[in-house]
Amino acid sequence: MRHIALLPLVPLLALAGVPSFLEPVKIQADGTNIDVGLMADPFMIDWDTDGVTDLLVGQFSPGKVRFYKNIGTNEAPEFTFSYYLQADGADIAVSAG
Repeated sequence: MRHIALLPLVPLLALAGVPSFLEPVKIQADGTNIDVGLMADPFMIDWDTDGVTDLLVGQFSPGKVRFYKNIGTNEAPEFTFSYYLQADGADIAVSAG
């Protein structure tokens, strides 16, 4: 069995420093905190091809995908709740499992 010595890497890790993060903020739509339940899967994309990234949020329950239009800019987004994604006039819902 071959062992790799990691000890020489310790000084390099110390030089890299500890990452720093900004304080978390709640994302709002129409001036209200976005609440999609316990589990969500957010994704930023220019959904409506207007040049600014919008917010899509998949929800675990009931399995719908919410669309939040960005009426701000990419640097300072401002979201408004628009609709659930639909197919043939019905909300798209994906079941778990």
